[in-house]
Amino acid sequence: MPLDPGMSPTIEKVINLAVANHASDVHFKAKQVPAIRINGEIMRLNFPVLTEEEIVAFTNFMCPRHDERSPLEARDFSWVHNGARFRVNVFLDGNGLCISMRYLYIPTTDFATLGIPEILKKMAERKSGMILITGPTGSGKTTTLTCLIDYINNTYPMHIVTLEDPIEYVHESKRSIISQREIGVTALSYEHAIVEALREDPDIIFVGEMRDRDSIRGALRAAETGHLVLSTLHTKGAANTVTRVVDIFTAEEQNQVRMQLSMCLLGVVSQQLVPRADHCGRVLATEVMMGTIPVQNLIRQQKIHMINSTLDLSSSEGMHTMKHSLQELLDIGLIGQKEYDAYQIV
Repeated sequence: MPLDPGMSPTIEKVINLAVANHASDVHFKAKQVPAIRINGEIMRLNFPVLTEEEIVAFTNFMCPRHDERSPLEARDFSWVHNGARFRVNVFLDGNGLCISMRYLYIPTTDFATLGIPEILKKMAERKSGMILITGPTGSGKTTTLTCLIDYINNTYPMHIVTLEDPIEYVHESKRSIISQREIGVTALSYEHAIVEALREDPDIIFVGEMRDRDSIRGALRAAETGHLVLSTLHTKGAANTVTRVVDIFTAEEQNQVRMQLSMCLLGVVSQQLVPRADHCGRVLATEVMMGTIPVQNLIRQQKIHMINSTLDLSSSEGMHTMKHSLQELLDIGLIGQKEYDAYQIV
């Protein structure tokens, strides 16, 4: 296959290697050898050291449009190469320009195969409220939400509006109509895009990330006004998710936010990808909290520390803690004791 203009032979070969091996991430740094991440581990490759000129040429090739941002400001965008889609971040460090690329690959959207809790499908039947998928970077949040949107798209006649920065997985409308908007390209900001989405006859609004007070406030408003809102947060555990949402607001606003959250929160799925005991990839461990009346009361009464006890006592309703999920994986031999201990939420 001929090399693309703007791509050095080294960069082209690394990208092809990453795709062939289903690497999650690719790293190009000036004056260093390239690296890829497979099954959560960084692998420095036996390739030539990259020059800044190679990285600059590749950046301009992927993202030729000029903008008014400072060269010191990192840029996020999506890029497709031979059918493989990447989320790209370009930034500067002490050696010059760097590129981090997330390979957006989902082998299947089947919940059972991926270990995604089936209770999410039941949550998605609700006409309004908020579903949050949480976890650290690289824990599969985007994959879970993509699978959930794909399930809704194939099952229900809805209008789904996605607000993303950047657009990651491209959805084709099936039973549902899907409108995908990109922050900074077809929408000004998450805050503005949520307000605009409310005028676009949506049934479901997917907010790529609730990253600040304005986006959280907008998402809560959308959930309160009769829409199903799907979003993500970089938190570990259901209790920590509630705390994060509330604490981002001022002390004067927090009581009102607790009330809003208790009324509209349908559920939180917190997740981690844990290395398998057989070293053949990673397996999904989850914590599930649903917005039942006892959970609503705990949120309103600021008794967040009691949420985990409630999860332990509510397995019949589909809830469980991360510890329970890890114990199940340990019991069937998918993970070892070392991973069980390391991935506890404290």
